[in-house]
Amino acid sequence: MYYYDEFGKEFKDELSFHVYLEEIDERAEWIRTPSRSLSVLTVSGHEVLMPDMEGVDMKDLLADTKKHSGLLLQFPQGMYPLGKTAVSTLKDRARIKGTALMDVKKSVLADILNECLQVAKGDALLRISEGKVRGVLSGDEADYAIISMPELFMVASAYISGDRNGEFFYGYADHNMAQITWKIVDQKMTKAYADLMEEHGKKLFGNLQTFIRIVSSDVGASGANIFYSILDGDFTIVLGEALRTKHRHKQGLEEFSENMESIFQYYKQKLRDIEKLCDIRIRYPVNALSEVMKKQSFGKKLIAETVERFKANFGDQPCSAYEIYCGLCEVLFFARKSGCSPSSLVKMEEKIARCMNVRWHDYDIPGEIT
Repeated sequence: MYYYDEFGKEFKDELSFHVYLEEIDERAEWIRTPSRSLSVLTVSGHEVLMPDMEGVDMKDLLADTKKHSGLLLQFPQGMYPLGKTAVSTLKDRARIKGTALMDVKKSVLADILNECLQVAKGDALLRISEGKVRGVLSGDEADYAIISMPELFMVASAYISGDRNGEFFYGYADHNMAQITWKIVDQKMTKAYADLMEEHGKKLFGNLQTFIRIVSSDVGASGANIFYSILDGDFTIVLGEALRTKHRHKQGLEEFSENMESIFQYYKQKLRDIEKLCDIRIRYPVNALSEVMKKQSFGKKLIAETVERFKANFGDQPCSAYEIYCGLCEVLFFARKSGCSPSSLVKMEEKIARCMNVRWHDYDIPGEIT
């Protein structure tokens, strides 16, 4: 059983990825219960209340929980340690927000949560997986509906292998989300991209390759999202925000299948945003890149490294917002180099995509910026 909160697993082939998802799903369960029936306890002082689990070192399980949430969740059907991924969704059910809550003592946090849960409305949908509660989601299907992870990724694999001549590239899963990436043959997209560059007088950085990544979560961290990117030489170009399927109502898998069918059309539309970037002239690109990254809270170290790489590749002469966006995408390289988790990289890619449509001229500032 993979019960450590920091657990993460990489996959070298597609089959082992699917086998893993099936294995986890077979051991997991969903429990629907009134939100006000939930009760939070600290691990410290309540270890003896935890029932044993078959094949699990309970001392080790609780020690790992102490390092992270430090909490147990009790409900009419049982009691489980609260996994790190469930903390934010539990706060959602209690209708409380704020990062300061994680800085208070665990006993104080438990008391606050319990007070708020007593007046909570509706049902909670608990995801129990690998010895812990991994998500405390809304029990209303209008807010959250279960989409089977094994089925979803099998649908994706069937589409990619059948229509897109996909080659498995990378797979990863942890308690937060799962993702799989294929390198695909998409001559329509590469031609559309190459033609766009030619129309704007820009040379390709190298050979074009296309990639599709599917990301999903059963703890509320992500919908069933489809990402499309182009590798232009050594530059990864994030082609806009993901094509999303939300975990709502009962049509999730059907909607995801429809989205898989419309990937090319969706991202061909996103090429229009790339075209807009090509038409935006920026006089002070280094400052613009730095200020956009600050606005999106990329972090000082990543900003400094990305800006230096941009200056080495493009210099500091006026250019289009497209070159700056290409430079911004390089932040993924430095994030990987610094040991950023695959789940965090997905969130960073979403942040990059949002930058595509910023008001670039607002950041075109002369002079030295600190």
